[in-house]
Amino acid sequence: MNSTQKELKGEWIASLLRSHIRSPSQRRVGIEIERIGIWEDLTPLQYSDRKLNDGKIRPGAMSFLKKLSKDHQWPTINNSQGKPLGLTTTIGKVTLEPGSQVELSTEPFVDLITIQEKVDHFEKQIAEVTGQWGLNWVGLGVNPIHTVNEIELIPSSRYAIMDKFLSHRGTLGTSMMRRTSSVQVNLDYTSEEEAIEMLRVSLLVAPVSYALFSNSPFCEGKETGFQSFRGKIWQETDPARTGLLPEVFREGFNFNDYGHYLWNEPLMFVQDSKNEYHSGQGFSLIEIEQGKLPGISCSEANQLNAMRELFSEARIKLGYVEVRSIDGLLPEYRYAASAFWLGILYSDIARKEVFKLLGSLSANNRQELFNSSIRLGLKAQGCHLNLKTVAQKLLEVAESELKSRGFGEEKLLEPLKINLASGHNPASILLERFRKDWNGDITQVIRETIQN
Repeated sequence: MNSTQKELKGEWIASLLRSHIRSPSQRRVGIEIERIGIWEDLTPLQYSDRKLNDGKIRPGAMSFLKKLSKDHQWPTINNSQGKPLGLTTTIGKVTLEPGSQVELSTEPFVDLITIQEKVDHFEKQIAEVTGQWGLNWVGLGVNPIHTVNEIELIPSSRYAIMDKFLSHRGTLGTSMMRRTSSVQVNLDYTSEEEAIEMLRVSLLVAPVSYALFSNSPFCEGKETGFQSFRGKIWQETDPARTGLLPEVFREGFNFNDYGHYLWNEPLMFVQDSKNEYHSGQGFSLIEIEQGKLPGISCSEANQLNAMRELFSEARIKLGYVEVRSIDGLLPEYRYAASAFWLGILYSDIARKEVFKLLGSLSANNRQELFNSSIRLGLKAQGCHLNLKTVAQKLLEVAESELKSRGFGEEKLLEPLKINLASGHNPASILLERFRKDWNGDITQVIRETIQN
């Protein structure tokens, strides 16, 4: 394929991204919340129902979805065999992650206060079911006790393909699928130039985000040596699709370049003309165009698959930038993280401050800072930077932006302000109590992180 053809192919994805540019008046915010289910007896939520020793049936995620659908008339989203994998609710979609982590992806709303009110109401509806069952939702970034083999993969053909593919790509890819939980923030772009700037800022601030919102220091009942073991898991998932995207920082990088990058990405799964999933066998869109995967074309569906199979710490989707550098959290921290990122990415002043503080770092410097942050949190240092100091400056400009928006979103930052004043994040608080108050008892960590 010559250079002109390559440019054309990248342009297809670039055109999709340009077609979803928002006007400033259309700008919204959405969040995605993942949660880990653990029963009172500390066994994991599975997809299938389980028969207990006393003969009782313990419902799985499948029955959970059916119950919510019946109680609230929310349509189910089913696999090809008719088994439920999600729901369409009044505020967004509920889906199951590979290990039956439950994710709520909200519709985009004008402000975070509205999202908080709607999500809180939604979670009360969920608690009415799971509270009676004895199922708890744990606000952590990694399942703290269960092994990969203890957690059933949900019956999704796409996830079955991913599971097999990632088991050969990195040492912790199957852990990512079954054991991790996150909060993601989706923020709209109003021009191509702004989208690229937002992406760069999201990647530059990723180490700061981990320093502030690390919440996964345990795995299989023990300390991991990382405040965000989830961050480490992602590092060891697949080096071809994770990380800090140094390519984005090349001068002049634009949607065409992003499209070219995705056109070369090895694909885990693809869809045929009937939208059925097949293994991508690691072929890229370029190679698919060359006929290396018979029966599969470079359709719009597969271009979208290339977008969602990129697992970098931030990525551009259709109309928005998705921030991915936040561990699973309890509600107050979840909203603090969302407010922090909204304040940074929707403010020209804040984005300029990011470039002033972090823009001169080399790719190696950025990686060094990232590696330090997932291990040490707010105590991370590198490249003549103190992450706690950087975080404090960014918090101040984020708070100013939120105040200027006029929705009262700045109050959501209060837990973050308290933690920064003491030099703590959620992980360091848990580690301190685990060592001093709980005598290394992991069950106390679980009790402390149950969402009420």
